[in-house]
Amino acid sequence: GAAVQAKASNKAEAATGPVQVLARGKKLDRPLKVAVVGGGPSGSCTAEILAKAGIETVLIERKMDNMKPCGGAIPICMIEEFDLPMEIVDRKVTKMKMISPSNVSIDVGKTLNDKEYIGMCRREVFDDYLRKRAEANGTRLVNGLMLRMDKPTTADGTYTVHFSNYDESEDGRVGKPDSVEVDIVIGADGANSRVAKEIDAGEYDYAIAFQERIQIDEDKMKMYEDLAEMYVGDDVSPDFYGWVFPK
Repeated sequence: GAAVQAKASNKAEAATGPVQVLARGKKLDRPLKVAVVGGGPSGSCTAEILAKAGIETVLIERKMDNMKPCGGAIPICMIEEFDLPMEIVDRKVTKMKMISPSNVSIDVGKTLNDKEYIGMCRREVFDDYLRKRAEANGTRLVNGLMLRMDKPTTADGTYTVHFSNYDESEDGRVGKPDSVEVDIVIGADGANSRVAKEIDAGEYDYAIAFQERIQIDEDKMKMYEDLAEMYVGDDVSPDFYGWVFPK
């Protein structure tokens, strides 16, 4: 397949021109084009960096308002590193308790100083911001579901990513068949990655997460004003943990 060398950071200035494709050391007569499948934090940040480097980038995300089961906790270092606005943070947590099966709790938030906190955010808000920032930096954002991928048959060939395009749908529910030809495909589409299946990435272990959002009375919410909780044990979750992360 094609290869390229490009450097950029998430705060880098946009490149002045397209990045050319190299195949076996020979420059081809087309700019490099990349498809990123999955518009979560990893996919969106990848697309933004590529677009800033002058690479023609397509970001394909199946559900733009996805309330993904996720605690939504982000450390303060992440807010600074990824230049995130405070508008995406619903609540600043300064206390974090871990509760054992025997109901013994440990305060793991004592390591925070007076100026530090753990940000609580909703994934549909967080992801939407990152996708729109990638789009503002030159990424083509597509609301679509990847179906399959045709691999290149020559050294300088391209991948063809087939997907259902909901942007072109008449009712927004049944996608219109669409495709895009690219030099590189990046799979950022989660545990059930279709990209991983297309390249036969192998088997791996996974866990299923359940999430419920509950609105409680203001007087009860005072307990969680700046507190988050994590529960461990088979009675809560046999292979991971449970959480109460206030928003």
